[in-house]
Amino acid sequence: MRPLGLIAFVVLAGIAAWFAVANRNAVLFSLDATRPGGPGSSFEVPLFAVLLLGVLAGLIVGALYMTGRQVALRRALKAEQARAARLQRLLSEETLRGLPPR
Repeated sequence: MRPLGLIAFVVLAGIAAWFAVANRNAVLFSLDATRPGGPGSSFEVPLFAVLLLGVLAGLIVGALYMTGRQVALRRALKAEQARAARLQRLLSEETLRGLPPR
């Protein structure tokens, strides 16, 4: 790992640890918007867990989106490279046809 990346990791890990210690109060997390606090759909978790899981979910969704875009771009690049190779081949054939025979 490069030194700057290591420094950034240590700083961010320290901030995350400080954030977790500062926000360890329990909050009610409910999965049912019509009956918040229902016994089967809600539970108490630390506030930092809810926030960090939200950030993690956002990172995962962003990574999946970027992966999909990257696949599409690679597919387009491959098609353009094939097109360029085909055009190069046609150009060389036309050039060879225009040369006088030996």
